[in-house]
Amino acid sequence: MNRNRRTLYSALLELALTALMLFVVATAVRWLLGTVDPASGGWWNTLEGRLLAVAPLSGYTVTAVMLSPWGKVTGGHINPAITLAMWRYGRTPGRDVAPFIAGQLIGSLLGIAAGRLVWGPVFASPAVDFAVIRPAPHWSWAVVAGIETATMFVIVAVAGIGVSSRRLGPFTPWAVGTMIAAQIIAFGTLSGGIANPAREFGPAVLSGNPSLLPVYLLAPPLGALAATVVINRINSRRRTTAPAPAPAPAPAAKEPAPTSRP
Repeated sequence: MNRNRRTLYSALLELALTALMLFVVATAVRWLLGTVDPASGGWWNTLEGRLLAVAPLSGYTVTAVMLSPWGKVTGGHINPAITLAMWRYGRTPGRDVAPFIAGQLIGSLLGIAAGRLVWGPVFASPAVDFAVIRPAPHWSWAVVAGIETATMFVIVAVAGIGVSSRRLGPFTPWAVGTMIAAQIIAFGTLSGGIANPAREFGPAVLSGNPSLLPVYLLAPPLGALAATVVINRINSRRRTTAPAPAPAPAPAAKEPAPTSRP
């Protein structure tokens, strides 16, 4: 398979995987967040309570994608910010960046469109609203941007440490999924807690509510690129300060074989 066909194949996989992730998100929002009934009482009928179920479902869906056979082909990015980070870490060729991001954004649209098709008119109701992110009313766009940038910085920094270590590499998908889950629990009712432009692109476009879309499109990549600068510098310093390997000992000189006298 030549380079162009390989890039196209990988971009289509990213499209399909992102669409699957967004359909899972759409389903979770429809049946969990979209059915919150505070009047019924109990912790389960609060947004905070439902996020305890949504968070691990969302986080470990990403882990499952990364560990899947298709995710191993592309890296299972399903996030434009992660694609940019893996490019800066030298794990993704530059020629793949634009096709991957295009595939992720189109996949976001398709995943949410599938949610609308499967779950019907209720998916467009105010309670669900195409799974669009709603930050806390008192949070300005600048605060939302700051939180999204900071959380993506942490995720990409941890991922960078993992991909640069043979010992930690196998645990990276689980670490990323856990951090995504923790971020949703911590910031889900405040900034939205997504740190993924693809997560908001489809919902914002199809709901006709793109007011904060620029923040969710730009803040996570900014945090991701900042993290790669820090981790790449740390790795570069480690390489330059690492002690040089000791030279191999010279082979012992052989004693001349005794000569026999006639």
